Amino acid sequence: MGPDLNAALIFVNVVRAGSFSKAAHGLGLSVSTVSDRVVALERALGVSLLTRTTRKLKLTDEGAAFFKESEAAIQTLLGAFDGATALRRQPSGTLRITAPADFASSELAAAVSEFRNKYPQVKVETYFSNRFVDLITEGFDIAIRGGHLEDSSLRSKRLGEGNLVVVASARYLQGASAIQHPRDFTAHPCIGFVIKEGDKREMPWHLRSAGGEFVRMKPDFVVSSTSFSWILSLVRSGAGLALVPQPLLKEDFARKRLVRVLPDWATEYAPVHLVYPTQRFSSPKVMEMIPILERHLRGLFA
Repeated sequence: MGPDLNAALIFVNVVRAGSFSKAAHGLGLSVSTVSDRVVALERALGVSLLTRTTRKLKLTDEGAAFFKESEAAIQTLLGAFDGATALRRQPSGTLRITAPADFASSELAAAVSEFRNKYPQVKVETYFSNRFVDLITEGFDIAIRGGHLEDSSLRSKRLGEGNLVVVASARYLQGASAIQHPRDFTAHPCIGFVIKEGDKREMPWHLRSAGGEFVRMKPDFVVSSTSFSWILSLVRSGAGLALVPQPLLKEDFARKRLVRVLPDWATEYAPVHLVYPTQRFSSPKVMEMIPILERHLRGLFA
């Protein structure tokens, strides 16, 4: 068996208080319990720590040496507990966030800036990738994910729902043949999105109309990319049609740089969540960042 640290703590309190009864009162224990633990400690150490008289306690030479060492150790341990408690109350360290590539950069940047202004002692790292990131294995605190969640070891906050829509530049549409149905996309240059880096397969287009008609197709893509930002740059230049997340189009629609093609057609909505490992649930940096992210991102997925 290892050393009885609680008995050492009781012994230190007895010496400080000058009596078993005062130490017992301060610790919320009975006098007999305090006395028994000190006796057990002496038995375990094989030395006498205290000389007991009717009026006072006196440390033996061995007891004085043990008290000096154990008091310092206990103070260090109590300081560590206080430090851990302070860390639990105050965000510290590094906050690591992962999100899909090209994800709502301006809104996420605003959230990170607000958090940093409030907690300048916390470093924030952001990692953007379309691959699946294992939060626990790779040491991330928060992820932004679209789609239905399957990992029960993660906690989540629902931001809303998002979908993808087909867009083109007004300039391109002016000189192009009419588009009345998704099957007409085959007569137009289309730009494909590749989900995984190193994978040459473009994401197929699954579209549903407001009336419930469903079409699954894979146009003959003339260009493909892993970056929606680059795809949007191509579309703005008049390169053709693309299926892109609607949250990325707010500024393009506001400036009328792009327009929706077949506005009654889009992908089905999928939920978007903030997720974080269960063991990070009580982390101050995570708990402080979650509401900030919610406030900046919810409007994108209303």
